[in-house]
Amino acid sequence: MASTSNRLEIYNMALGFVGTRTIGSPNERCPEAIQCELFWDRARRSALRDYPYRFARRRFRLAQMELPEVYEGDWQYAYAVPDQALRVWRVHDGRERGSREPFSLEHGDLGPMILCDVWQAMATCIVDVEDIARWDEAFVQCMARRLACLIAAPLMKHNPAKLDELAKLYQASVPQGEGVDGAESRGRRDPYTWLMAREGW
Repeated sequence: MASTSNRLEIYNMALGFVGTRTIGSPNERCPEAIQCELFWDRARRSALRDYPYRFARRRFRLAQMELPEVYEGDWQYAYAVPDQALRVWRVHDGRERGSREPFSLEHGDLGPMILCDVWQAMATCIVDVEDIARWDEAFVQCMARRLACLIAAPLMKHNPAKLDELAKLYQASVPQGEGVDGAESRGRRDPYTWLMAREGW
Protein backbone atom coordinates (compact mmCIF):
# COMPACT_ATOMS: atom_id res chain seq x y z
CA MET A 1 0.00 0.00 0.00
CA ALA A 2 1.42 3.37 -1.03
CA SER A 3 2.01 5.96 1.65
CA THR A 4 -0.45 8.78 2.25
CA SER A 5 1.99 10.54 4.58
CA ASN A 6 3.95 13.67 3.80
CA ARG A 7 7.25 15.08 5.00
CA LEU A 8 5.74 17.22 7.75
CA GLU A 9 3.83 14.27 9.19
CA ILE A 10 6.98 12.16 9.29
CA TYR A 11 8.94 15.01 10.89
CA ASN A 12 6.28 15.27 13.59
CA MET A 13 6.13 11.51 14.10
CA ALA A 14 9.89 11.54 14.68
CA LEU A 15 9.66 14.51 17.03
CA GLY A 16 6.89 12.73 18.91
CA PHE A 17 9.13 9.73 19.44
CA VAL A 18 11.90 12.02 20.70
CA GLY A 19 9.47 13.81 22.99
CA THR A 20 9.95 17.40 21.81
CA ARG A 21 7.43 19.88 20.43
CA THR A 22 6.03 19.33 16.94
CA ILE A 23 6.24 21.85 14.11
CA GLY A 24 3.75 23.49 11.73
CA SER A 25 5.94 23.53 8.63
CA PRO A 26 9.10 21.76 7.43
CA ASN A 27 10.49 25.22 6.70
CA GLU A 28 10.28 26.54 10.25
CA ARG A 29 13.56 28.01 11.43
CA CYS A 30 13.56 26.23 14.77
CA PRO A 31 15.93 23.55 16.10
CA GLU A 32 13.39 20.75 15.60
CA ALA A 33 12.76 21.50 11.91
CA ILE A 34 16.42 22.22 11.22
CA GLN A 35 17.56 18.89 12.63
CA CYS A 36 14.85 16.96 10.77
CA GLU A 37 15.92 18.60 7.51
CA LEU A 38 19.59 18.01 8.25
CA PHE A 39 19.19 14.27 8.87
CA TRP A 40 16.33 13.50 6.44
CA ASP A 41 18.40 12.07 3.58
CA ARG A 42 20.70 10.15 5.87
CA ALA A 43 17.79 8.62 7.77
CA ARG A 44 16.04 7.56 4.55
CA ARG A 45 19.09 5.89 3.02
CA SER A 46 19.98 4.21 6.28
CA ALA A 47 16.48 2.82 6.80
CA LEU A 48 16.29 1.58 3.20
CA ARG A 49 19.52 -0.37 3.66
CA ASP A 50 18.13 -2.15 6.71
CA TYR A 51 15.42 -4.13 4.89
CA PRO A 52 14.56 -5.08 1.27
CA TYR A 53 11.29 -3.16 0.98
CA ARG A 54 9.63 -4.17 -2.26
CA PHE A 55 9.13 -0.61 -3.48
CA ALA A 56 12.90 -0.06 -3.33
CA ARG A 57 14.02 -3.25 -5.10
CA ARG A 58 15.48 -3.02 -8.60
CA ARG A 59 17.10 -5.64 -10.81
CA PHE A 60 20.33 -4.85 -12.67
CA ARG A 61 22.41 -6.69 -15.24
CA LEU A 62 25.92 -6.42 -13.88
CA ALA A 63 28.89 -5.04 -15.80
CA GLN A 64 31.78 -7.49 -15.71
CA MET A 65 35.19 -6.36 -14.48
CA GLU A 66 38.57 -8.01 -14.57
CA LEU A 67 38.85 -10.37 -11.61
CA PRO A 68 41.70 -9.18 -9.38
CA GLU A 69 44.44 -11.78 -9.19
CA VAL A 70 44.24 -11.97 -5.40
CA TYR A 71 40.68 -13.40 -5.67
CA GLU A 72 41.29 -15.93 -8.44
CA GLY A 73 41.42 -18.85 -6.05
CA ASP A 74 38.07 -17.98 -4.48
CA TRP A 75 35.80 -16.60 -7.22
CA GLN A 76 35.39 -16.84 -10.98
CA TYR A 77 33.94 -13.43 -11.86
CA ALA A 78 33.97 -9.81 -10.74
CA TYR A 79 31.25 -7.25 -11.47
CA ALA A 80 30.85 -3.56 -10.78
CA VAL A 81 28.30 -2.59 -8.15
CA PRO A 82 25.50 -0.59 -9.86
CA ASP A 83 25.81 3.12 -9.17
CA GLN A 84 22.19 3.30 -7.94
CA ALA A 85 22.59 0.49 -5.39
CA LEU A 86 22.39 1.31 -1.72
CA ARG A 87 22.65 -2.38 -0.97
CA VAL A 88 23.07 -5.58 -2.96
CA TRP A 89 20.42 -8.05 -1.87
CA ARG A 90 20.75 -11.01 -4.23
CA VAL A 91 23.06 -12.11 -7.03
CA HIS A 92 21.61 -14.53 -9.58
CA ASP A 93 21.47 -15.51 -13.25
CA GLY A 94 18.05 -13.98 -13.85
CA ARG A 95 16.12 -16.81 -12.22
CA GLU A 96 15.75 -15.21 -8.83
CA ARG A 97 13.32 -17.83 -7.52
CA GLY A 98 16.04 -20.46 -7.70
CA SER A 99 18.83 -21.03 -5.23
CA ARG A 100 20.59 -17.97 -3.83
CA GLU A 101 24.06 -17.68 -5.25
CA PRO A 102 26.83 -16.81 -2.77
CA PHE A 103 28.74 -13.61 -3.41
CA SER A 104 31.23 -11.32 -1.75
CA LEU A 105 31.39 -7.53 -1.78
CA GLU A 106 34.89 -6.11 -1.90
CA HIS A 107 36.60 -2.83 -2.69
CA GLY A 108 39.25 -2.51 -5.38
CA ASP A 109 41.12 0.25 -7.18
CA LEU A 110 38.06 0.88 -9.37
CA GLY A 111 35.59 0.94 -6.49
CA PRO A 112 33.23 -1.62 -4.93
CA MET A 113 32.78 -4.91 -6.76
CA ILE A 114 30.71 -8.06 -6.54
CA LEU A 115 32.61 -11.36 -6.61
CA CYS A 116 30.69 -14.51 -7.48
CA ASP A 117 30.66 -17.64 -9.64
CA VAL A 118 27.72 -16.59 -11.84
CA TRP A 119 28.36 -15.97 -15.54
CA GLN A 120 26.54 -12.90 -16.90
CA ALA A 121 25.22 -12.22 -13.42
CA MET A 122 22.33 -10.04 -12.41
CA ALA A 123 21.69 -8.47 -9.02
CA THR A 124 18.60 -7.41 -7.15
CA CYS A 125 19.51 -4.26 -5.26
CA ILE A 126 17.97 -1.74 -2.91
CA VAL A 127 17.92 1.77 -4.37
CA ASP A 128 17.18 5.18 -2.90
CA VAL A 129 13.52 6.18 -3.31
CA GLU A 130 13.01 9.83 -2.40
CA ASP A 131 9.33 10.10 -3.39
CA ILE A 132 7.28 9.58 -0.20
CA ALA A 133 4.19 8.69 -2.26
CA ARG A 134 5.98 5.49 -3.35
CA TRP A 135 6.81 4.37 0.19
CA ASP A 136 4.70 1.77 1.94
CA GLU A 137 3.28 2.39 5.40
CA ALA A 138 5.69 -0.02 7.08
CA PHE A 139 8.60 2.02 5.78
CA VAL A 140 7.00 5.30 6.87
CA GLN A 141 6.99 4.01 10.45
CA CYS A 142 10.60 2.86 10.20
CA MET A 143 11.67 6.11 8.60
CA ALA A 144 10.11 8.19 11.38
CA ARG A 145 11.84 6.10 14.02
CA ARG A 146 15.18 6.16 12.21
CA LEU A 147 14.93 9.94 11.90
CA ALA A 148 14.13 10.14 15.60
CA CYS A 149 17.32 8.24 16.41
CA LEU A 150 19.42 10.73 14.47
CA ILE A 151 17.84 13.96 15.67
CA ALA A 152 17.63 12.94 19.33
CA ALA A 153 21.29 13.54 20.12
CA PRO A 154 21.40 17.21 19.05
CA LEU A 155 17.93 17.95 20.43
CA MET A 156 18.29 16.08 23.74
CA LYS A 157 21.91 16.41 24.77
CA HIS A 158 23.21 14.24 27.60
CA ASN A 159 20.32 11.78 27.56
CA PRO A 160 21.85 8.37 26.70
CA ALA A 161 18.85 6.51 28.10
CA LYS A 162 16.58 8.19 25.54
CA LEU A 163 18.97 7.46 22.71
CA ASP A 164 19.06 3.79 23.70
CA GLU A 165 15.27 3.70 23.93
CA LEU A 166 14.91 5.15 20.43
CA ALA A 167 17.46 2.73 18.97
CA LYS A 168 15.50 -0.21 20.38
CA LEU A 169 12.24 1.29 19.11
CA TYR A 170 13.68 1.52 15.63
CA GLN A 171 15.08 -2.00 15.63
CA ALA A 172 11.71 -3.34 16.72
CA SER A 173 10.06 -1.66 13.72
CA VAL A 174 12.35 -3.19 11.09
CA PRO A 175 10.63 -6.26 9.59
CA GLN A 176 12.33 -9.58 10.27
CA GLY A 177 13.15 -11.93 7.40
CA GLU A 178 10.71 -10.97 4.69
CA GLY A 179 7.91 -10.52 7.24
CA VAL A 180 5.07 -8.11 6.62
CA ASP A 181 6.49 -6.44 3.53
CA GLY A 182 7.55 -9.72 1.97
CA ALA A 183 4.13 -11.36 2.28
CA GLU A 184 3.54 -10.63 -1.42
CA SER A 185 6.71 -12.51 -2.36
CA ARG A 186 7.33 -16.24 -2.49
CA GLY A 187 11.08 -15.91 -2.07
CA ARG A 188 13.05 -17.43 0.77
CA ARG A 189 14.72 -15.54 3.57
CA ASP A 190 17.96 -13.95 2.43
CA PRO A 191 21.03 -15.43 4.17
CA TYR A 192 23.64 -13.04 2.86
CA THR A 193 25.28 -9.88 4.07
CA TRP A 194 24.09 -6.75 2.29
CA LEU A 195 26.22 -3.98 0.92
CA MET A 196 26.61 -0.80 2.97
CA ALA A 197 28.33 1.13 0.23
CA ARG A 198 28.66 4.73 -0.91
CA GLU A 199 28.53 6.22 2.60
CA GLY A 200 30.27 5.34 5.80
CA TRP A 201 27.49 5.91 8.33
